[in-house]
Amino acid sequence: MPHRGYTVRRAREGWGVYVVGTGEPVRVDGREQTGLSSESAIELLAALRVLAFIRSEFGE
Repeated sequence: MPHRGYTVRRAREGWGVYVVGTGEPVRVDGREQTGLSSESAIELLAALRVLAFIRSEFGE
């Protein structure tokens, strides 16, 4: 699957999911996705990439 513009980075307090182009944390329901366990961050990253792929292939 091609890269979809999200990445996981380690921070002082846990892990976060970030938008590659801006470096800003991803927000879900208005909450920054930082301070996560590595497993949660990787799962969220995978879900975001799948959603981005579906949108690119089939539209919104």
